[in-house]
Amino acid sequence: MLPHALERVPGWADAWRRTGRLVLLLDFDGTLAPIVDRPELAAMPEPTRRALERLMARPGVEVAVVSGRGLADVRGLAAIPGIAYAGNHGMEIHGPGIERIHPEAAAARPVLERAARELGDAIAAIPGAFVEDKELTLSVHFRLAPRDRLDELHALVHRVVDPLPGVHVTEGKQVVEVRPNVDWNKGRAVLFLLDQMRPPAAAPVLYFGDDRTDEDAFRALREWSGAGEGILVDEEPPADSAATSYVRAPAEVGEVFAALAVPG
Repeated sequence: MLPHALERVPGWADAWRRTGRLVLLLDFDGTLAPIVDRPELAAMPEPTRRALERLMARPGVEVAVVSGRGLADVRGLAAIPGIAYAGNHGMEIHGPGIERIHPEAAAARPVLERAARELGDAIAAIPGAFVEDKELTLSVHFRLAPRDRLDELHALVHRVVDPLPGVHVTEGKQVVEVRPNVDWNKGRAVLFLLDQMRPPAAAPVLYFGDDRTDEDAFRALREWSGAGEGILVDEEPPADSAATSYVRAPAEVGEVFAALAVPG
């Protein structure tokens, strides 16, 4: 069983004191903000925001948000100034001194536009299901769809997408995604960000995430040469997670921020 992240705070705080640096890499939905039925209504709880602001006011703290959402979308919802944002699973990254769009993902835009049109028509008869066009990826949301129509929805998505060149279907929490066929994920994005940030080898680098896409980041940090750790947001962490600790819910992410923010 993974330890709770609050048990790890003293060790992280000590490493932060010794190295002068703390890096937080944060998923948004299900991590900073609770999952909601309509993605545009997601919001970071105020206690979490206040704790993060207190933590960021301390010296040596660097923060980036790494999300499956489109870059502009997650930047607007997270609204944390002065940090780097990686949208579309890191296919687009923007921050102080950083500006990157994955060229192969950008080249897939015409196919994604076609997929968005055809998927919108294909799933129109399924109530509560809708397509979100995130420019470099698509999300088919079905949290509000009838449970007895989900097999039909998945079949329709594959019927539209599978014949299209250069894109593929992936699964997430209550969402099906259409992504370009590029060798890039949240793990690769995290390593890119760390190459820009250059924290000392012993500095704590903490990635908080809740979804299977975040496991790529957890694994990348296990293989990275520094002191990187994944913290899974899940009431019952699976035994095969690459995370090293967990919290039960997004509210507890804020509790970890608050604990770290207390001067030692």
